[in-house]
Amino acid sequence: MNYRSLFGFGLISLLVFITAFACEDSNDSSGQSSSTAGESESAFELWAVDQSTDDNHGGWLYIWDGNSIAENASAAAPEIIDLGAAASKAGCDIPKKPHMVLGNHTALNPLDFRFSRASHVVLANVGSGDTFFIDIDSRSVVGCVNTIGGFNGAGGTGNSHASTPSVDGSMVVVANIGAKGESGFLHKIQTDYANDKYTFVETLALDQFSSALGTAVARPICQEFTADSEFIYVTMAGGGLLVVDAGSDDGSTPMNVVKVYDAATVPGIGCGVARLPNGNIMTNGESGAKGGDDFLYTFDASKADEGKFPDPVQIELPGEDTHGAVTCTDQDGNLFAVTSMRVSNDVNFIDLQTNKVVATQSMATSFSPDPKPDVADVVGKKMFIALRGPKPLSAIGSLESANRTPGVAVLTIDDDCKGFTFEAKDIASMEDSDRTIQFGLTDGSTITAADPHGLEVVWK
Repeated sequence: MNYRSLFGFGLISLLVFITAFACEDSNDSSGQSSSTAGESESAFELWAVDQSTDDNHGGWLYIWDGNSIAENASAAAPEIIDLGAAASKAGCDIPKKPHMVLGNHTALNPLDFRFSRASHVVLANVGSGDTFFIDIDSRSVVGCVNTIGGFNGAGGTGNSHASTPSVDGSMVVVANIGAKGESGFLHKIQTDYANDKYTFVETLALDQFSSALGTAVARPICQEFTADSEFIYVTMAGGGLLVVDAGSDDGSTPMNVVKVYDAATVPGIGCGVARLPNGNIMTNGESGAKGGDDFLYTFDASKADEGKFPDPVQIELPGEDTHGAVTCTDQDGNLFAVTSMRVSNDVNFIDLQTNKVVATQSMATSFSPDPKPDVADVVGKKMFIALRGPKPLSAIGSLESANRTPGVAVLTIDDDCKGFTFEAKDIASMEDSDRTIQFGLTDGSTITAADPHGLEVVWK
């Protein structure tokens, strides 16, 4: 997503790499060798999670070679990891609904958005309240932190929606949505990737901010750090956004909300967060499966350390249920946002110089009639999007369809960042004939259980 990141992190120079997170709706994102803009686009892997689980299998992690999936997704052979078995081997509980997966890219130079190669990915399990730390080279779960109950009993549920690493590698912050109809929490985990030591140090209860948000409850969805790791921009399920001073990695200086953007200023279910150049932060607000308006927002966070928080630029989006959002640079060096609209199956192209939607294109095709595009990531002009399953396990569970093609779609974005090509060979399937569920009310038919969600580009 997220929108990696989305939800992730950006490589902005010759190559723009912004990850954006995706989200649930309100009823139920240390380095070694540097990854710079001059690297070959083949030097990466694509990681995606299938959040379908049972008592023995805690979901599935798919890993593709980047060059293979970009060239011919349908023929690319993934490495598949049973997350339940990996967790048991590490002495961790079997996870439920693995949801968001993000790399721990640490900053080489925050000013030009170059980042080091990630050593770990961080996995949030939205059904079991735990965060997993997975070593990229060994593919092993090397740490797990459960935040149910909160630090020192401060509160927390199993709905750990997104766990986001700080840019400096010192902490992970977890967005815990909370129980249905109740406010949620932010949790802090101190991270020592070199020694695989992960320590739960802090919980911030968010109910105290519901009044300022103008919402009945305060439920966090996704979050992203500013490039200096000082502030966290947190999107909310009922609209609005919190800017949080991150405090210290050990929790001795606690997290502190320094700005509340209310739901009237930032309407829509907050879905993801991504960094842009020049100290800007991009988020979106979506209407979910119930219809309504969708928006893209850009916030000027460049003077957050001075206590200056101007209102965001608001851009209304055609279509319904904005989710994955990435950036694209055209042949003239202009920056565009590209957003996937999960319910309406559209992709929007937004000129970030004029803040206008310049094109909208449908992803629905004869070979994928109802793709339901969700979390996205991008390398150059290749946009990778998780496609949801026929019986979604989160957010859009009421929208069942046998016409789904669960897996990863690979779109080739046009040079002018105003359209894409999408062919039958551009879907890497995550269906498995051995993993099926009942589908239909009377005929007892079965269908694939796969329901992809989290997705992340991992540089080699």
